[in-house]
Amino acid sequence: MEIQLSPLNTKFMENLTIVILCAGEGKRAKGIADDIPKPLIKVESLKNQSILTILISHLYRFGVKSIVIVTGYLGKQIEKNIISFQTKNLYKSETIIFNNAGNRYKLGPLHSFLSITRNKTVFKTNKLFLVIPGDTIFDYKLMEEIFNLLKENYAEANQNSIIFYRRTTKIALNKETEKYGPMRNKMVSCVRTKEKGSKQYVKEIYKRSINNISDEEKFNQIIPAFIITYDYVKNFEVLASKIKMNKIVEAINLSIKNDREFLACRVKSDQNFYDIDTALDLTFLNRHYKKSGQ
Repeated sequence: MEIQLSPLNTKFMENLTIVILCAGEGKRAKGIADDIPKPLIKVESLKNQSILTILISHLYRFGVKSIVIVTGYLGKQIEKNIISFQTKNLYKSETIIFNNAGNRYKLGPLHSFLSITRNKTVFKTNKLFLVIPGDTIFDYKLMEEIFNLLKENYAEANQNSIIFYRRTTKIALNKETEKYGPMRNKMVSCVRTKEKGSKQYVKEIYKRSINNISDEEKFNQIIPAFIITYDYVKNFEVLASKIKMNKIVEAINLSIKNDREFLACRVKSDQNFYDIDTALDLTFLNRHYKKSGQ
């Protein structure tokens, strides 16, 4: 079921800007993205759409009014692809703004994201920013729950920013890829939380090797979709000017040490997200969607 927007939720959507990070070189995706940006990899089982256009199609279904695509490496290819996609599907061209990160993308995704601060059309004080990687497929219902959680916690989001996570196990993660072998040596991004009143807040984001997790141990896996307020983005900018770092999670952890709070929202959906790095990942994704009939 799609989200039905009430008048209040329409205002909520007007204050939300989606920032899709598409600036990186995708060096891990050799063999499937040698001459194209990774977000333009096509998924045969999803009508041969690119990863990026699948993501944008989901966002339009939720009534999103403002999308910023941060480009860098082979950015012109992304612009051409998305303009063609909008034309074919009769989407309004003003919904999407392309923000060229220039050479800042070479410093890492944090600096690609912070490039929006130079764009006054995009970077406004009343905005919330939902930051999503452009090379990740999200199941539709997972994204739907993220939007529902954001609406439920909108008042807190305006003050504290939000990190989304899910409770899972090694067995559950391995089951998703069991036909192609277990997730050997894979690092999983996790979150430790703390209670404050009736809410959960982020204590720390960290990485764990799947090898060091027992089969049935439950842990909090990060969903790669962050809500960041205008003030927090400004704080990230200050931190990045003083300390060398390249990842958004590094800025989040340092902000927490400096007494800024991030709300931790648990996604209860059993739906998944897929980062495509290899031909094997792409094969698994195609078989998954063919089997599920999505």
